[in-house]
Amino acid sequence: MYNLPRDLSEEVLCRIPLTSLRPVRSTCKKWSTLSKCGSFAKKHLAQAKVLADAKEFMVVLMMNFRVYLMRVNLQNNVVESSSSSSSCIKREAKLISLGDEEADISQVFHCDGLLLCISITESKTRLVVWNPYWGHTRLFEPTHEFNKFDSYSYALGYDKSRKSHKILRGITCLDPFKIYDFNSDLWRDLDVTPEWHLWQMLHGVSLKGNAYWFARENYTETMETDHFFLLCFDFTSETFGPPLPLPFEFAVSEDTMSVSSVREEQLVVLYQPWDYLQLDIWVTSKIEPNAVSWNSKVFLSVSLKQLVGPQFQLTFGSFFIDEEKKVAVVFDKDYDNKRNIAYIFGVDGSFKAVDLGDSDRKCFPLVCSYVPSLVQLN
Repeated sequence: MYNLPRDLSEEVLCRIPLTSLRPVRSTCKKWSTLSKCGSFAKKHLAQAKVLADAKEFMVVLMMNFRVYLMRVNLQNNVVESSSSSSSCIKREAKLISLGDEEADISQVFHCDGLLLCISITESKTRLVVWNPYWGHTRLFEPTHEFNKFDSYSYALGYDKSRKSHKILRGITCLDPFKIYDFNSDLWRDLDVTPEWHLWQMLHGVSLKGNAYWFARENYTETMETDHFFLLCFDFTSETFGPPLPLPFEFAVSEDTMSVSSVREEQLVVLYQPWDYLQLDIWVTSKIEPNAVSWNSKVFLSVSLKQLVGPQFQLTFGSFFIDEEKKVAVVFDKDYDNKRNIAYIFGVDGSFKAVDLGDSDRKCFPLVCSYVPSLVQLN
């Protein structure tokens, strides 16, 4: 097939799944060159989007300090069908383009089709931004040598005025926030004196080029209870916004909270109190760096006691929702912390658990959206 006309070759290659591009590029030099052409890439991504809108989509999942591309198909009432539960979430590919297949990945952050990966080995810490579609990576000199179990917050975002991606780093409330600009190729300190600290046990999420986390007020002797809220970092103005109220009250540090996004348009939060085995998920009706409003009706409210078990509590509850299918998929572990599980909840109270395999006890699964991007990493 190497001698096919270009237009026919493009038509064939456009039908290749995203996860099969790597072996296709190694088939012959002509196909490798064609698959890296901008005009072909636009056609290929358009075809992939049609497939995703019609049937299935991709997510990035970190498990056991490794990163995988997963294919998700929630068609045909998967929550109600016992035969389809094992095939609705499939491991499509292992992401190995970081140069070291055995490098531990302890954190992943997605923005605009790019993945920011914190890669940790016994000898060094690496900070890598990767475009899986092109297979391109860009390594950055970290400002801190990490242990893979350290608490820290990283985020990848987009400066709309400079049309440049940036990286934000926070370690503890005592260390200054630092920001890295792709254009200047420099780290610099941010002038921030916060009256809060990011809840670093919980991962943030990117939305419209900005980053959102759970945060809480700094401790004072007069504080009677924890005060949690959402906080946005605007990568264009390089400022944190005001505390954004959550749709629930009286959260404490033992509760399970998680944040996600839907359609790159709205934020979604998950909440399970530690002493009440009720899982609730809300979707915003408006979200900006300085303002938030929530839909008056909860998206999903189910009893984990009835569906999963009488003593079950999610630990981190990384998740996504499908508004059309009225389903939430929550990634966590089983009772014994020995297996990675995808818990699929329907808003009608239906439930399925998909076993994703053995679990490293010290690594909890983390899911993030994935939309292929044509962004070039210089």
